[in-house]
Amino acid sequence: MQGIGLIAAVSSLQCTQAQAQIVRDPNHTVARFKNLIGKSFSEAEILSGSAAPVINKDELPAYEIALKDDKTLTFTVKAITTKYLTQLRTSAEAFLGTPITGAVLAIPSYFTDQQREELRSAATDAGITVFQFIHESAAAALAYNTGQQGTINDPQDQTVVIADLGGHSFDVTVLNVRSGMFNILATAHDTELGGATFDELLVNHFAAEFKKKTKIDITNNKKALAKLSASAEITKRTLSSQNQAPCSVESLSDGIDFHGNINRLRFEILSSKVFGRCLDVIQEVLTKADLDANEIDEVLLVGGSSRIPKLSTRLRDIFKSDSTRIRLDIEPDEAVAYGCAIQGSLIQGFDPEDIAASVHPVVTLTPHTSKPIGVVNAKGDFVTVVPRDTPLPVRRAFEFGNSQDSQRSVYLALWEGEHEIIRETLPKREGAEEDEEPETAVHHKTKPATLLAELVLDGLAEGVKAGQAKIEVVVTIDAEEKVTVVLREKRAGGKIVKVEVGGKSA
Repeated sequence: MQGIGLIAAVSSLQCTQAQAQIVRDPNHTVARFKNLIGKSFSEAEILSGSAAPVINKDELPAYEIALKDDKTLTFTVKAITTKYLTQLRTSAEAFLGTPITGAVLAIPSYFTDQQREELRSAATDAGITVFQFIHESAAAALAYNTGQQGTINDPQDQTVVIADLGGHSFDVTVLNVRSGMFNILATAHDTELGGATFDELLVNHFAAEFKKKTKIDITNNKKALAKLSASAEITKRTLSSQNQAPCSVESLSDGIDFHGNINRLRFEILSSKVFGRCLDVIQEVLTKADLDANEIDEVLLVGGSSRIPKLSTRLRDIFKSDSTRIRLDIEPDEAVAYGCAIQGSLIQGFDPEDIAASVHPVVTLTPHTSKPIGVVNAKGDFVTVVPRDTPLPVRRAFEFGNSQDSQRSVYLALWEGEHEIIRETLPKREGAEEDEEPETAVHHKTKPATLLAELVLDGLAEGVKAGQAKIEVVVTIDAEEKVTVVLREKRAGGKIVKVEVGGKSA
């Protein structure tokens, strides 16, 4: 979902037209709203890149759009999504010349059940029946025909890495195919790394060049930066196929035009730290999957910025074996949509009940935790009990002691965590060029996000000194994602409490 522009007459533009409107009218342009659907305002991570302000409306994230008559309209994320899907349906119907009533939708692997249902509701409001949700990585694998070329007697089993470098995020998935069945082994994400990161490097480079030529600093001029960013994106795309590319903006600031050039080598030098961050995410997902790079059969590149030639070159720093194919043989912008179309064509003959029950699925995903689950210790740090991407069902147990003498009760809160990437900009090295990107130190942290359960265990043994009481915690998650938490004192006659939450049937 690239973006949607809501103009004063409350008609709307989207995708490329909406990107152009960011330059003309940023306060009426909404972008980067996909990951906000199905979240409360307190849960939502408001990312940079959406020009229209995000506000709190009845504890939901929403956008406030000012009209020409000084009035304002407020749109929830679900309403924006409905408008977006309605226009997609209208465009598809105009192109195909036939009504569209249903679709297969691809979602990120980390979408929660709440986000799925909110997206389903928005699609229904847009006149679209969701036949099936599939993960974006599975859709991409379908588009690349991964593991589908074997036979019943000779299945083509494969293990692949899907690297999706989108506009504002980098999502990497390890997926294996066994007898045509897709199984997600691990995922890793960086929500602050994408095509816009490369655009920003070019914007900074050309802004510095413009300042050097004219003495005008545009770093705080939102409109000038938006115009330069639109042109820089074209420059980036050109550099994927040419060794040199221009960047021209009419009346960039104070009526002065800007004309610049950059060659591919200079762009690759500017982007070296960004390529390093891409490799860090890929290495992270391989570690999670407990796989060596030599065990990967294919790396499938998805997303517009995966066309950058240097990315494929740098991937060979990890995937050194010639037996690992790095594939970019279909349009990376269209891979996920193409995979959804393939899945739609394969299930179109099934009854809706069959599709819902996955009686004969083409894509079957092993149930797994989409986020880490854990507790918060006395220092306020999140301690993971069940890591993200753990196959279900799963059971984990741990012990802790009483923190005070003669303590008669203990409290436990179980949380769903959220991964956070903290970047610290380091001082520039001595002798660095003025426009060279400063080095950054990356720290990975998990913080509590959603409270799952609270338990209080009363009646601990009397007169026990701190640390001597043994409290056992058992966390079980079944294949239907129902979480059971048991808290008990490990002694004869010790009390026990139990809480069950969630589950797809709940």
